[in-house]
Amino acid sequence: MPVPIDSAPDPSPAGPPAQDPTAGTLASLIAGRLAGSDLDADTRALLLTAFQDDGGARGRMPGAYLQSVTVSGFRGIGRTARLPLTPGPGLTLVTGRNGSGKSSFAEAVEIALTGDNARWRGRSDIWRKSWRNLHHGQEPQVAVELRLDGDPDPATVLRTWHGDDVADSTAELDRPGHDPVPLPGLGWQEDLATYRPFLSYSELGQVIGGKPSEMYDAVASILGLEQLAAADKWLRDLSREYDAPAKEAKAELPALLTLLAGTDDPRARSAHTALSGRRPDLARAAELAVGTGPVDEALLFDLRRRSTLTGPDTEAVATAVTRLREAIASAEDLRGTSAEDALCRAELLARALAYHRAHPDLDTCPVCGGAARLDEEWARDAAEQERLLRAEAEQVLTVRRELDAAAQAVRDLAVPPPDWLPSGIAAAWDDWLRCRTVSDPAVLASAAEHAARIAADAARVTRQEAAARLADQDDTWRDAARALAAWLDKAHAAERAAPHLARVKAAQKWLRATHDEIRADRMRPIAEDAQRIWSNLRQQSNVALGPVRLSGSATQRKVALDVTVDDIDAPALGVMSQGELHSLALSLFLPRTFLPENPFRFLVIDDPVQSMDPAKVDGLARVFALLAEHRQVVVFTHDTRLPQALKYLRLPATVLTVDRRERSAVRVRSGDDPVKQALYDAKALARTRDLPGDVVARVLPGLCRTALEAALLEPARRRLLGTGLPHAEIEQRIAKAHKLTELASLALYGEMDRVGEAMTDLTRAYGQQATDHIRWCNKGSHEAVPVDDVEEIIRRTADLAKAVRSL
Repeated sequence: MPVPIDSAPDPSPAGPPAQDPTAGTLASLIAGRLAGSDLDADTRALLLTAFQDDGGARGRMPGAYLQSVTVSGFRGIGRTARLPLTPGPGLTLVTGRNGSGKSSFAEAVEIALTGDNARWRGRSDIWRKSWRNLHHGQEPQVAVELRLDGDPDPATVLRTWHGDDVADSTAELDRPGHDPVPLPGLGWQEDLATYRPFLSYSELGQVIGGKPSEMYDAVASILGLEQLAAADKWLRDLSREYDAPAKEAKAELPALLTLLAGTDDPRARSAHTALSGRRPDLARAAELAVGTGPVDEALLFDLRRRSTLTGPDTEAVATAVTRLREAIASAEDLRGTSAEDALCRAELLARALAYHRAHPDLDTCPVCGGAARLDEEWARDAAEQERLLRAEAEQVLTVRRELDAAAQAVRDLAVPPPDWLPSGIAAAWDDWLRCRTVSDPAVLASAAEHAARIAADAARVTRQEAAARLADQDDTWRDAARALAAWLDKAHAAERAAPHLARVKAAQKWLRATHDEIRADRMRPIAEDAQRIWSNLRQQSNVALGPVRLSGSATQRKVALDVTVDDIDAPALGVMSQGELHSLALSLFLPRTFLPENPFRFLVIDDPVQSMDPAKVDGLARVFALLAEHRQVVVFTHDTRLPQALKYLRLPATVLTVDRRERSAVRVRSGDDPVKQALYDAKALARTRDLPGDVVARVLPGLCRTALEAALLEPARRRLLGTGLPHAEIEQRIAKAHKLTELASLALYGEMDRVGEAMTDLTRAYGQQATDHIRWCNKGSHEAVPVDDVEEIIRRTADLAKAVRSL
């Protein structure tokens, strides 16, 4: 379930994402619902078949943060430029004027991982062929460093181009300790499509301004309902297959009736009568179809019964043999187990007891000849032991009973043929009948299918030959009889398919209702988060967003947006401004970020501020700050309002600035380093004239602590990432370090409880003054502490921060 987005301006830290109660494999969810349905067993089995896993295990992307993006020769970036990022939760703002090259970094991340760029879709070829930087003569490259769960060192996705088209590229993943692997071979494509962690300004417009079905697909893709759609398609195809004979028979019946009516033969008139009623008499029509005019009655009688000869039911035999093989496999699995041993001992005791009852006065053991007497006390003990052993061996007995029943079911299908069976197929049928006497289950399973198929084929050939000879008996009836026989094949096929079709229709009806319920259940938490996000973004807007629902199917699918303007219902797309529409698109896009199955711990957003009024920019800043508590959020913008909003709202963010010089030389520099910002605030405090000493004693230690805390966070996170811990656990450990000394212990050893050792090592490396300063900052965060020399305190903090950042 996505993490709730609170609308409060200054929220307390939220907990980790909660599990969605509807989570779990879709097949198991369907099986649970089917168990409580009123569908018959065959329809349930049909639906379970529709949800069977095809066994193709696709690759899943591990949890990932971005560590850096290095670009050369791509879009607005000429010689190599690197955008460094902190691989963990937090908000990074990448600023720069239009044309500075910042969006080239955003597009580079997307194209490195996906091989495509959403901004170029639907554009002319010039967009796909004018992507090379004109000031860079070498092959373009994009390298994206990722921090993957379980890897102590960063992995790199490297994409290199070899042609003029943007699609002429190759990409591979280089993980520490592994050979490079082509990126498509990892199977990450489905995750990249479903949980797409990129969003540009142009896409915001496409989400709202595109076709309703496209918006539906963009939202529905994160619900994991693809298997429902696949099952529905499978049932539709099955329905068409079962319905085809009936449709063909219905479509061809008028032409057949016309042919029969125009044939001067009494059998044709009788067949016309049989088929003209509301419910055609197929049995009577079949009798007439084998009649061929004046022939020898004995021959005609023999041909007619041969034309109706049916061999073994090969489908039933195949089903029975499958059951038998499963029973054989189950028996083999128990061979040599304690349960089988218990059964052997129980049967041995049973035979001994039977012998004892038959010879109660026997003085010696019938096996070893010993003098020990098998008396009544022994018999009672043996009977009790037999009972206990049989209880233990019940599993073997159950499996054996099933094996016997399965073998008998196969034998029971080998029924004797009619007494007039033609001699030509008697041998094939004898082979089939001999299966009744086969005692070995494995031999029976092997022989039954083969013998049944041979006998069935022989019967089919006999039937077809007889039908052909009957049709030849009378020239005037031949064409009509053949047409009637052909139509009857389809009519009989439709008759046989009817119960299957009814079952499929029932399954489709149940699945449609279940699809809507599951879709609503899975959409609910995402819709709730969309409303919460909108409540932040709608600042000073009189447009309220109600429930967000997915509705319809096939070509009628859409996202239902309940919008009110001053409490009056209104169509969303008709009443919202462009800025409101973009805010709404963000509200629909962002909840996927917190889905527990989403492997992307990062989110790259390019230019989301356009068309937003200042109030909505404030709301956007709050939303990004809340998202950044649990995810790495990287926002590219040329609009100065967003960094200003973050600053005056006192929301944490790292600001990087991108500028472009001659010949596409792009430079990235720190725009708002948290350490530098804290020191800057401390210096501003020092420059304040006539500031009371008690204010300095309370404020300055906190600013110095903030600077040291930000400086220690970097090596602490590097240290923990190097251990291969998942990112979520790393953030939990960091959150538990409430003191600077604990954070220093994490930075040095990756453990929080080695504070004493950390202070000793820091003293050894930087002197007693360094550890005294850390303790002073810790103390000052709880109470006022004396400050003798403000400038010296700030200098000491700056030196220590610089030193510990390189731990």
